[in-house]
Amino acid sequence: MKLNIYKIFVILVLGLVSCEKDLLEKQPLDIISEEVLWQDEILIGRYLDGIFEEMDFLYNEAGYSASKEWLWYRPWGELDLVTVTDEARHCFPWYPTFNRWGRGLIDSNGGFMEDWLYPNIRNINVMLEELEDSPLDEGFRTNMGAMARWARAMCYFEMVKKYGGVPLITEAQKIDAPSEELFVGRNKEVEIYDFIISEMDEIIPLMQDDMPQGYPDKWAASALKSRAALYAASIATWGNVQLDGIVGIPSTDASRFWEICYDASNEIINEGGFSLYNKYPEDKVKNYRQTFIDEEGNPESIFALDFEGTAESGRTHAWDLFTGPQGFTPWAGSSAAVYLDMVDAFENVDGTLSPFDRAKYEEGLWTPEELFQDKEPRFHAIIATQSTPWQGSQVEYYTHLITSDGEEITGLKNAFNGVPATGKGNIENGGLTGFSVLKYVDETKVMPNALESDTDWMVFRLGEILLNKAEACIELGKTGEALTAVNLIRERAGVAPLASIDREKVRHERKIELAFENGHRWFDLRRWRTAVDEISKEFKGLNYKLDYDSYAEGTAKYKISVIDNMDGDNKKNFFEKMYYLPITQSRISNNPNLAPENPGY
Repeated sequence: MKLNIYKIFVILVLGLVSCEKDLLEKQPLDIISEEVLWQDEILIGRYLDGIFEEMDFLYNEAGYSASKEWLWYRPWGELDLVTVTDEARHCFPWYPTFNRWGRGLIDSNGGFMEDWLYPNIRNINVMLEELEDSPLDEGFRTNMGAMARWARAMCYFEMVKKYGGVPLITEAQKIDAPSEELFVGRNKEVEIYDFIISEMDEIIPLMQDDMPQGYPDKWAASALKSRAALYAASIATWGNVQLDGIVGIPSTDASRFWEICYDASNEIINEGGFSLYNKYPEDKVKNYRQTFIDEEGNPESIFALDFEGTAESGRTHAWDLFTGPQGFTPWAGSSAAVYLDMVDAFENVDGTLSPFDRAKYEEGLWTPEELFQDKEPRFHAIIATQSTPWQGSQVEYYTHLITSDGEEITGLKNAFNGVPATGKGNIENGGLTGFSVLKYVDETKVMPNALESDTDWMVFRLGEILLNKAEACIELGKTGEALTAVNLIRERAGVAPLASIDREKVRHERKIELAFENGHRWFDLRRWRTAVDEISKEFKGLNYKLDYDSYAEGTAKYKISVIDNMDGDNKKNFFEKMYYLPITQSRISNNPNLAPENPGY
């Protein structure tokens, strides 16, 4: 999304030059009035850019920060919805996804994944009202208005999937309006989903077939419709209606929303001209990794944010710094420490599941290749472990060195015959579980620092849409179509096709294909109402100890041990109430009509 940093509210600072001779008639030199703003296409475009800039949740649900001082994408929030799930833990024990939020310590004060987006919605409502009276070309106004409505619907989707029903405000409120108009109560959850879908139905015929990257077109609208309908259908199927429908969707609406998801997904698949990324069909590992790195005509990308990599040139992020293998970043690498349980979820190439054989591998010495050589290509593409090749070297997560006399030594400053006692990946707690994330990490970035990442981020891609369709098909009894959609994903991935399909197989495919991106796992577990069981567990890791003698002989082998309860006293918990986040006491104090608070808070 190529957006410069503009803050546009009532006025836009640009420093125009006035030519009026009469001093009393001169316009201010440092502001642009609203009247001028809404009569200039460039300024309207900048206003819309300002709206998009505030939608930081589009980037991997990066929602947490005490302030916005770190430009537009707050690095410490980029991994929040990865490290509170069953995918991974945060490597820093002081970080709140580990010691607070992941434990389920969320109360009516909120603080986790806060996105109360009414300032942005107001700016959008202002824009839509002003466009109606603007003298500019109708085609321009129509396209800009449609993109603004898409942005507004995205904001409402972001809130409804976290809070349930929220106030539906589609007009810019006046400061002198009666209190009953200003202090709006919450709509029912189903009403918000219906609004999002109806908005997409109205704007899709008005939108362009193709837009510059970072600006939504008709396919981005169809993708939002597909995802929103999927969520609504799930809540209607597995959720409970509470607070007279403020949270929860009646089960009678389930089939309707499944059908909407199915139709919207099919429209993209059959008419959008997209295809699964497959530029390197002979190298499935490279192909899958490049799916998320290659920005040159990526055929899978439906809507992506465009990043420039430096604060001066535009938007940027810090995914490479925080997620790249520790030892290859200045600090904070491997921050998402992937659980062994998540590793176990990756199938073998032949389609079988083989959980880590603890009894076998905790005896003797092994190479990492021997441990995971049968895993499907997606594992090798997006999970780093000991000896994973990287930047002409290898990832080093071993914690100890076993010397020739059997002594185990450790410490980053210790060594035996010149061999470090601890791998460089253990700096700052990196490699904590023996695994880290490579998805979206650009191997060409040498020692990437904060806010230097320029890898674009796909908000919607065809892989997700195929899985949305498959899930809808399962619930609608169209199992043949579900099987076809999932096997397209698996064929690209390089894993054996499924012979049959059911709900659990579709969910498993989502877990692997959509791992570590856009908070999919967290939201999937919530909408399926399975998060209590899937997250409230003890998770495992893997420890490597390098055997010096095998290393000296030319084939490094390791003593392997499974680490139980990786989270220690901070064991993860997901409580029933967390299927909805709190509205919060402060918001209800400001507007009593937001009461009652969500159940459990």
